[in-house]
Amino acid sequence: MESPSGEGTRHAPEPVAAAAELRASLKHLRTGIRGRVFATKLVVCALITVTGGVLAAQDALSVRIAGVVLLGCMYAHAAELQHETLHNLAFRSRRANTVAGTVLGMPMLISFAAYRTSHLRHHRYLGTPLNREFFDYGDQYGAGQRSRTAAALDWVTRFTMFHHYGLFLASTVRALRGQDFAGETATVSRRIRRDHLLMLAAVLALTALSLALGSTLVLWVWVLPLVLVAAPVHALVELPEHHRCETLNEDPFRNTRTIRSNRLMTWFTNGNNYHVEHHVMPNLPIERLPDLHAEIRDRLHFYHPGYVDYFRKLVAK
Repeated sequence: MESPSGEGTRHAPEPVAAAAELRASLKHLRTGIRGRVFATKLVVCALITVTGGVLAAQDALSVRIAGVVLLGCMYAHAAELQHETLHNLAFRSRRANTVAGTVLGMPMLISFAAYRTSHLRHHRYLGTPLNREFFDYGDQYGAGQRSRTAAALDWVTRFTMFHHYGLFLASTVRALRGQDFAGETATVSRRIRRDHLLMLAAVLALTALSLALGSTLVLWVWVLPLVLVAAPVHALVELPEHHRCETLNEDPFRNTRTIRSNRLMTWFTNGNNYHVEHHVMPNLPIERLPDLHAEIRDRLHFYHPGYVDYFRKLVAK
């Protein structure tokens, strides 16, 4: 049996009303949060990022380019690590999650407070018209009937993350003015302002250091990695999650996609490839998602064995 998108259907999906019963039947998968696991992820990310920074600071152009690519990939990886902190799954301490998440989002100008609030709403409202994503990619889920020109502009918007940078600038202006954010409480607005002021300070500090050294350091270790690598890589990682799924169906087996992939990509996306599993049990520690996958894989509707398979079929369409 084939899905509407041409992807293989494994089994009839669980009805939405059975979601709580399903989670209850899988409660044996729940384990405590192991902060050491996430701390190890942070150390690995930091070491690779430092290596990229050293390479990007060298004189040889080929070495610099390698550093830019490595840095950009790590900035995108940090955003995936930040996702774990949004759910307070990285550490047992909420404050530790907030600190780690705030730092991890800074390279890609992602406010922890804004992302967390928006992302939890996404989990709550996915499958309904109220659903909104934090990252705006234009034709978010590929559901619109678009001309070739409009479709091309949508893909450019997605891979440049143009809307995200615009949102950052607008939010930074609001932060500098001390204004609240529409639809957010005073407490959340204060936290969003804090994040943007911290990111602005970091950008200004890096720029000032570059000027003091008479170098283009800020360009090679942040601007180019962000714009040329991190943005498109992040967009590619996010794309399969719900794109061309049944996003007005509240059943996570119908509105979300899982990609089995390999260990390298599972590490790089921090388990984001197991996205149906994450929406079925959003509070399950990330390292347990493969175990959940083994339990529910026969129910998956939108499924691919790897990212190459997904993108090959996407392009073929």
